[in-house]
Amino acid sequence: ADGGSSIEAGGSVSTLRESASALETFVAALQTSLESESKLGCEFIAQVMSKKEAELKAKEAEKAKRAAERGNGSNPNAKNNSGKADEFAGMSEGQKAKILKKRAEKEAKAAAKRKAKEAKAAGGSAALSSIFGAGTSAIYPLLSKCNNLSDPTLLSELEKTVDGLLSGGMQRKPKVPKGTRDYLPEQMSIRSQAFSIIRRVFQRHGAVEIDTPVFERKETLTGKYGEDSKLIYDLADQGGEMLALRYDLTVPFARFLAVNAVGNIKRFHIGKVYRRDQPALSKGRYREFYQCDFDIAGVYGRMVPDSECLAVACEILDGLPIGDFGIKLNHRRLLDAILDICGVPAEKFRTICSAVDKLDKEPWSEVRREMVDEKGLQVEVADRIGEFVVLKGKPWDMYKLLMDGKKFGNHKGAMEAMEDLRICFEYLEAMDKLKFISFDLSLARGLDYYTGVIYEAVCMNGNTQVGSIGGGGRYDNLVSMFQEAGKATPCVGVSVGIERVFTLMEERLRQEQGGSIKQPNVAVLVASAGENLLLDRMKLTKVLWDANISAEFSQQENPKLKFEIANALDRQIPFMVISGEEEAKEGKCKVKDLKARTEETVDVSDLVKTLREKGVVPVGCEFAMELLNGEQSS
Repeated sequence: ADGGSSIEAGGSVSTLRESASALETFVAALQTSLESESKLGCEFIAQVMSKKEAELKAKEAEKAKRAAERGNGSNPNAKNNSGKADEFAGMSEGQKAKILKKRAEKEAKAAAKRKAKEAKAAGGSAALSSIFGAGTSAIYPLLSKCNNLSDPTLLSELEKTVDGLLSGGMQRKPKVPKGTRDYLPEQMSIRSQAFSIIRRVFQRHGAVEIDTPVFERKETLTGKYGEDSKLIYDLADQGGEMLALRYDLTVPFARFLAVNAVGNIKRFHIGKVYRRDQPALSKGRYREFYQCDFDIAGVYGRMVPDSECLAVACEILDGLPIGDFGIKLNHRRLLDAILDICGVPAEKFRTICSAVDKLDKEPWSEVRREMVDEKGLQVEVADRIGEFVVLKGKPWDMYKLLMDGKKFGNHKGAMEAMEDLRICFEYLEAMDKLKFISFDLSLARGLDYYTGVIYEAVCMNGNTQVGSIGGGGRYDNLVSMFQEAGKATPCVGVSVGIERVFTLMEERLRQEQGGSIKQPNVAVLVASAGENLLLDRMKLTKVLWDANISAEFSQQENPKLKFEIANALDRQIPFMVISGEEEAKEGKCKVKDLKARTEETVDVSDLVKTLREKGVVPVGCEFAMELLNGEQSS
């Protein structure tokens, strides 16, 4: 037995020696490869720098030549400056000092610019950094002197340099994470308008607002989104729970209903969601974005909540300044019936639905190829599906075509779905919303939890679809996944993607304002004509604030009035209230209408009344004023 143990121990040592030898060989090969790459990189940088230096020298020589030619030429019209009059004649010492100070500042800026340009032209780290970046300019000098990666001095210097770069030692410009964005004040103003319009529609339909955590237990989210589950953001385990950022607001709402034992509810929720998607910022596709959801949960009349959700979507999109839109409508059970009639195995329904869902982005030929080559569907089955999914049109026209043509035979699921749609069309017609709807058999909505009607809102340019801006549908079984056996809470909802809506609103505003999206953030700018009037400006502004009128005053102690007027014009502020020394003594002020270019002097006690007569609206009452003006004009 002892001999066997020795043999085993000897075998283990031998294996370790072989592994160590193989590892040493691999490390040596890796070092040789890295040194070769480093050498090639340094040679390339040296070539580029040499070429750049030669180009800069030639450019400087050409400039010197032109300067010499200009110096040798004669200008018959040149004036003799010897007899030139004193340019400062008639000026005070203060004016003279101000002009000389400005000249000195300009000369200093020009000298700094010239120095930077000369340093760049001379080569070295300035030129290296401008061409290849700060990281290369720090590492290249080290590797160009020594290319032996086993040299301890080089390794130590490289480690220090890399640590400095990673800690921000090179003052690198920070970046926002991929698929996210910052919102400037002008953009936030547009987004705030969009939220206000959406929130008003939700509230006038009697919805109550809720909120849920931005992250959920991972088990809550997984298995609800089909192939899109791979886009869920997982969070590192911080306290014994596996967590993930919410992918949408619908699954958290289902969990909310189960946890809080809520019965019938009509709710809305505006919040951020996260998807590990490939972003396309120009199309409004982000990894972090807002969703605005409206859902009705509970037992109600057949298709009544479904039609109200569609009506809500229509009202929101009709109220937002985004141009034409349309809503594509289908039924999940009708789509399942089509797949069943065409011969698709039941276990492939969801994966084939995911392929059909791509028809708004890809041609039928590509979707057909995916079904056959990647999903393993028979060619003739895919072709039969193609005969159905190309059908779309006005709701009643499509209904008549499908029913009169007996496209679904006597398929039970299809007939029940068509009856749902017939009822829905009648309700939408009663609410004057059917004109926005298109019955589209290609609409699939890839999420696994849908069980009934499904819809998607798209922005239209003429008859061309240019992007999805919302969607939703019925999901009767989602809540039951979080409830005890036998319980069920039917739900239907709609979600508006605010980022794409915002992109459309921003583009539209730029077109209307000639490329600018500036909008005034206050109605009145309070200014003064004279010095030491800061307290008067503060008192006048307080009068406006107390009347709930948006106003502000300059934070400078003695700002020049002409600069204040220029500031108001640049920011498109419609009104100014101006106080002077005499007006302040008399308890008066001037009201300046910058758009009408009029000005009048009023008592401070009449200031609020005067501004309201000119159309200034209290903060938060803008929409009410719009309605009032609309009623008066009609």
